[in-house]
Amino acid sequence: MFNDGMGVEGLRRLRTRAELVAALGAEDAFARWDPPANLAAGYALGGAVAYLRRSHSGRSTLSIWGADVEPLVAELARQGVLTELAPGWISLPRNQIHVLDAYVVTRGGGEWDWMWCASSPPIQPEEGRVIELDDVRDADEIARLLSENPRSEGYPGQGRSDLWLGIRDGDDALLACGAIHRLDSGTAHLAGIHTAERARGQGLGRAVTAALTRWAVEREGVCTLGMYADSHPARALYHSLGYRTDKEWTSRALVAYRNPASAYLVPREHL
Repeated sequence: MFNDGMGVEGLRRLRTRAELVAALGAEDAFARWDPPANLAAGYALGGAVAYLRRSHSGRSTLSIWGADVEPLVAELARQGVLTELAPGWISLPRNQIHVLDAYVVTRGGGEWDWMWCASSPPIQPEEGRVIELDDVRDADEIARLLSENPRSEGYPGQGRSDLWLGIRDGDDALLACGAIHRLDSGTAHLAGIHTAERARGQGLGRAVTAALTRWAVEREGVCTLGMYADSHPARALYHSLGYRTDKEWTSRALVAYRNPASAYLVPREHL
């Protein structure tokens, strides 16, 4: 049964970001900056938590993390919460993703890191070339540049961005760009960072990233980002600008639930 209080025994509902932070401790940056003030769904057991997250790109994912996630995953499965939520996606820390194997069947997905920065980066050599772009007027040009990266989540022209910055060459062609999006919490989140293949190695992406980060940090005190874990040069760049890795996630698509009462699998679409 659910325990609606904040005791340590039993599965507890978490209704707010403040309760999520209290369950983990204020040093958990993801809990502090990623969730909205009021959670669509949240749970805690022992030192682990779960909440139904909507990313800046609009995808819903059940995110589970903490000191020991296995008891929480087991209890969420036993009480039918995984079935009830059925978001289609689930994320756990990379070193704990194997816990899912006993309860669900997954496919696809990938590995990604979540970072945050609370210090203004130093001015970069190419920052004098950074200009503001328009989400609507420059949308087609930004989209063409981002098409070089099929994993980009910039979404120009859709009204998702508070700010686009970029760098052009002498012929006014766009060489680099990046945007500020908003998490459901309202926190500033970097997105759409990309440098044209022909302009790599000139520090243009670094300049755009630094300018966007400074814009957010000086106004709001923090900026966040998510990056694919295999982007090693990007990780080095972000760390050099003051970002800290708070979470190393693995996300998987849910295919079926394992029925604990039998050896059969239950496809999600039949639930």
